[in-house]
Amino acid sequence: MTKGSTIISVNKLSTQLYAAIFVTVLITIIAVIIAWLSFERVGEAQQKVNNVSLPEMISAFGLARTNSALSAAAPRLTTAQNEIDLENVSEEIDTYVGEFERNLENLLTMGNNRDFENSLTESARELTHNIDEIESLMKETFVLRGKSEKFNISVNRLEQTIRTDLLPLIDSQFFYVMTGYESLDQGIGDPDIYRSEKEINLFRHLANLEKEVNIAIQVLASTATLNDAALIDVLRDQFESSYDGIQRTLKEIDRGSVLEDTLPLFDALNLYGSGEGNGFQLRIDEIRIQNRLVELLQQNRIISARLVNQVEAIVSNSNEQANIAIEEANATVSAANRLLLILAIASVVLAFLIAWLFVGKHILKRLEELSIRMRTMAKGDLDEEVVVKGKDEIAEMAEALEVFRKNSLEVQRLNLVEELAEEVVSKNQELEKVLEELQKAQNQIVMREKLAALGELTAGVAHEIKNPLNFVKNFSEASLELIDELEEATEIEDHEELIEEIKDLASIIKENLEKIVSHGSRADRIVHDMLSMGRGEGQAQKVPINQLVDEHAKLAYHSSRATTEGFNVHIVSEFDPNVGEVVVIPMDFGRVILNIVTNACYATHKKRVELEADGNPDYHPELKIKTLRVDNMIQIMIRDNGDGIPDEIKEKIFNPFFTTKPTDEGTGLGLAMSNDIVREHGGTLSVKSQVGKFTEFTIEIPEDTQVHLYENNEENSN
Repeated sequence: MTKGSTIISVNKLSTQLYAAIFVTVLITIIAVIIAWLSFERVGEAQQKVNNVSLPEMISAFGLARTNSALSAAAPRLTTAQNEIDLENVSEEIDTYVGEFERNLENLLTMGNNRDFENSLTESARELTHNIDEIESLMKETFVLRGKSEKFNISVNRLEQTIRTDLLPLIDSQFFYVMTGYESLDQGIGDPDIYRSEKEINLFRHLANLEKEVNIAIQVLASTATLNDAALIDVLRDQFESSYDGIQRTLKEIDRGSVLEDTLPLFDALNLYGSGEGNGFQLRIDEIRIQNRLVELLQQNRIISARLVNQVEAIVSNSNEQANIAIEEANATVSAANRLLLILAIASVVLAFLIAWLFVGKHILKRLEELSIRMRTMAKGDLDEEVVVKGKDEIAEMAEALEVFRKNSLEVQRLNLVEELAEEVVSKNQELEKVLEELQKAQNQIVMREKLAALGELTAGVAHEIKNPLNFVKNFSEASLELIDELEEATEIEDHEELIEEIKDLASIIKENLEKIVSHGSRADRIVHDMLSMGRGEGQAQKVPINQLVDEHAKLAYHSSRATTEGFNVHIVSEFDPNVGEVVVIPMDFGRVILNIVTNACYATHKKRVELEADGNPDYHPELKIKTLRVDNMIQIMIRDNGDGIPDEIKEKIFNPFFTTKPTDEGTGLGLAMSNDIVREHGGTLSVKSQVGKFTEFTIEIPEDTQVHLYENNEENSN
């Protein structure tokens, strides 16, 4: 039969039933045998009580009494104040030791406690040995106390001597450095000498020497308060560190001139901390002895407790044996009858328990639970796990049912996963269509915003183009008049005067033509900017930021004047010439300036109209534009003195389609687009405002924006 088949046969219900019946019969047979043997031991127990138990108890009580006396006397050794007290306590302990050994010998000679003989002998030996060691350690303690007292006196004397020698030197050097007098009976010295770095350093070294000496002596004094050897090692390290500091300081001082008589004191200080019989070692020896005394007293308590337990065990054993012997002698026959009756009843009860607990609860109840679970699974309830109890045939049925439940759940899960996968594919297709339509709508909205902004700028651009055209017209007319004067000048007979006149007129005509070219280029640039804004195109290029900000601010200003009746605002420009040129997309970055300045113009005009309607004409709209270079960052600040922005609105102004303007005056895309443009340049657009006071937008971009523009172009192309 294989191992597996053996395990299976043991777990069978039939095998378990046979085993239960066999155990019941076996218990009955064993109980009968035990009862028969008990009769044989009655006679032996009676003799043991009279001859052994009582003498053992008497000797054990005597041993316990002397053990307690020794345990109580041992701590008195450690509290002795001098050698005389120690000798008196030792004599008393010797008396207890003699009585203890006699009681122990009487107990061991009876020969009935072989189990305790070795342990009792060992405990007694350890107890007497520990007491002898305590006496020896106390004698050593008295010697160490004498050495410690002498050491402390020597350290105090050394401290006073060093202070007596060192403090006058420090005071004298300090007085010399501060006043120039080496002594009261001498005149003042040369300031270049007594205030020199050498003399000041000498004072510092002397002061540092005093500090290190104080630390070293305090460390030596601190050892007397410590009870941990590890902490004393730490103090030893501190002392060595302080003494090293003393040595370093002494090297910096001219010993021959200042400290010649004091140097041996420092060597003596070193011997007190690191020489033979130093303070640290004395304290470590004292702690070692104290710890050993505590350890020995603890061992004595443990040994005493062990002896008490052993004696109690002997007494208890003797008492128990006596009681058993008496009880067995008086009730041998009746005990045998009761035992047989009890065993018979126990067999019947055991059989009943097997039928009720094993068959009823272990077999029938589990079968019923398994049947109920099978019926619930047949109705479709697969969530509850089938509980497997035991390793018999019923457990195998439960395991098979659990496997069936898991397989059914897996089939349901796979069906559900397939349905969800089909639904996800369908939803993804719908989302792709919606995303494509949303992208088209977003592009259309952005283009409309650009066209709307372009329409608002038309009037301002017209004004901007009108100015250079007027300049072109005026300078052209002036140039024609100059040409007429040039023709008249040719009639002058004086050639030198004619040449000079021609040169002056030619210079003026040249200047006029240069201005015509400049203003023509300006008009061409404005038209080019408008066309680029309308197309929504732009390439990154290096442009002067101050000029770009100024031109687009003026475009927004003239646009507001052309579209808003009665509008005007005072513009204050503070351009940092160090800003220079920065690589940006001019059309996009200019659109940011246009949006912010246009909003500022709208806010100041709205506030002016509202205040004038309330009878307050003292408000003067003002717009402040400032550029600044801070390290490698460019800052553009646009501040107006309008109504400001409330905090609850300030958090939303960069959201697309959010606007505080009427529906026909704003789309809510200007600041959102501006924020995106600034971020594409690697910068930030922030706002701070106080309601009723001001609003300030700050554009901050890095000096080198090409990396950010390149990354954005790569993302857009992908």
